[in-house]
Amino acid sequence: MATEPELRQEIADERRKLTDAVADLREEIGEATERGKQIGVAAGAVIGALVALRTALKIRRHFQDD
Repeated sequence: MATEPELRQEIADERRKLTDAVADLREEIGEATERGKQIGVAAGAVIGALVALRTALKIRRHFQDD
């Protein structure tokens, strides 16, 4: 059976490991959030370009009909 100092050391080691794991998860969440922002910006740009193209085609069609 482990002595009290050994148990305290094991608990301290586990606490350190948990702290490191939480820090790693926070970093990974931050990276995923950044990727999500980049995807959002790209999707917005694509949608904006499609709306502009659609509008330009409508205008062109309008002037060709006259």
